[in-house]
Amino acid sequence: MEPTIIILVIVLIILLSGIKVVQQQNLIIIEFLGKFSRILKPGLNVVVPVFERVAFVLNLRTQNLDFSIVAITSDKVTVTLDTALIYQVIGNQAYQVAYTLQNPVAVIKTTVENSIRAYVAQQTHEEILQKRDEITDYLINHLRDQMLTWGYQIIGFQVKDVVLPTTITTAMSQVVASKRLQEAAQNEANAEYIKVVKAAEAQKQTRILQGEGLAGERKAIINGLAESIQELSTTTGTSSESVLNVVMLNQYIDMLRSIGKDDKGNSKVVFLNSNPGGMHNAMQELSEMIKSK
Repeated sequence: MEPTIIILVIVLIILLSGIKVVQQQNLIIIEFLGKFSRILKPGLNVVVPVFERVAFVLNLRTQNLDFSIVAITSDKVTVTLDTALIYQVIGNQAYQVAYTLQNPVAVIKTTVENSIRAYVAQQTHEEILQKRDEITDYLINHLRDQMLTWGYQIIGFQVKDVVLPTTITTAMSQVVASKRLQEAAQNEANAEYIKVVKAAEAQKQTRILQGEGLAGERKAIINGLAESIQELSTTTGTSSESVLNVVMLNQYIDMLRSIGKDDKGNSKVVFLNSNPGGMHNAMQELSEMIKSK
């Protein structure tokens, strides 16, 4: 009885080993006596015990491969790119995925590195900093077909960071700082120039207005003197020249009074000829000087 039970248990174990449950988003490659047989899809599946075996389990979920790439730019600068490749197994190409590549991750990584190095070698380090999107487009366009032959599709590629040597980053920082200082100096110079121009324009306008006011004042004085001389000459019968001398004498006395005080009304010492005849002498000297010319 015991041998029978043992045999039944062995048979039951063998039969149960033929039941395979495939999880969602997975595929199982089955080989029959070492040769590809079929692909098991998610759910309950049955295999032939002993003769069939599970060769590969493929994950259909999106996968992420992070790695760093060291490359040399066209201007001989060594840069390190931190990248991330997002890819996925194509379900209907499970055979190619299972039997094309011995080590898929290593092959994909090497292929991506070689492609990126080829692109970086054609660019300067400054261009690499500005062309992350172009790097992504370049890689996807150049590797899409190759990945498809292996049974993979590229979902995306990201350049997360570009690391330059410390000497390069320091030099770039100094250049940026120098440009900012130059811009600040230029802005300050422009502001000072505008300030000076505005002040000159204001001064010019002020002088124009002052000149117009002074001209108007002198014109009013001349008109007033002319009217006064005409009235005195008519009223007194005195000649216009005599009346003019009287007016000039009055102006001379007023001038002496005004220059004898400062802006605050305080008296000050001025050495002038206070004799009314001084005005007559000054007029004669002025007349002779004009005649000499």
